Amino acid sequence: MSQSSLEITDKDGWRKEYPLNKIITYIGSDAQNDIVLETWHGTGVTARHVQLISLTTEGQGYRLVNLGDTGIRLGESGDRSALPHSFIQLMDGERIRLGDFMLIFHAGESVPSAVGSGAVATNVALPRSVGMEPTPSKTIGLRLSLPGTRVSPDQPVEGVVHVTNLGNKPGVQFKLAVEGLEQDCYEMGPGPVLFPGAEKATVFRLRHSRKPKPPAGEQRFSIRATAPDAYPGESAVVSQVVQILPFYSHKLRLVS
Repeated sequence: MSQSSLEITDKDGWRKEYPLNKIITYIGSDAQNDIVLETWHGTGVTARHVQLISLTTEGQGYRLVNLGDTGIRLGESGDRSALPHSFIQLMDGERIRLGDFMLIFHAGESVPSAVGSGAVATNVALPRSVGMEPTPSKTIGLRLSLPGTRVSPDQPVEGVVHVTNLGNKPGVQFKLAVEGLEQDCYEMGPGPVLFPGAEKATVFRLRHSRKPKPPAGEQRFSIRATAPDAYPGESAVVSQVVQILPFYSHKLRLVS
């Protein structure tokens, strides 16, 4: 199964293709981005301009998030656009105009059906083998994407929590809570403020506690999203089973 990639050319014909192998890929002129569009190749790109979010565990479906303050034109004739601070589903062969650069998205062999331009995916469940069990809500969409489920002492697992405002209330403050894990086993960004139909991704990190608790083996946890002020009594829950790898700690004492 082939991997998705991004082909980039500048105004002078320079070309490079980047494999997309992360849950979140940042694109911009700053050197800290995953894909750097250097200013000597072209202008019109901000320090952190675009965020690409993988929608599947295979990394074949992608959503583009416009982090800039101006619209991004897409398509052969620029007939599609991603407004500032909004997102759009990418299709295979999608052309993205970013300043002096042209970005072409190449999907893998098997791409999930696209959500229409500017639409949102609501409570999408990954296969049960991944351990996802979403609890639906009429007003709150919730989805968790993890690149792996093995939590080792040396390598944290970074994923993304997608929250969607499915209701009709504007400026809704959502709250995210993790259940089933000790607080030192995870990091979660703050819940987003969303208008109707909007979705935002929050970075979620799992890390090994390097302690006896939780014990090595399978561990189930849940993430719950609520909006008590706007949608009292409503909540969406997604669960995941991860594998906690053993952690060995030894002490050596020399006796003369």
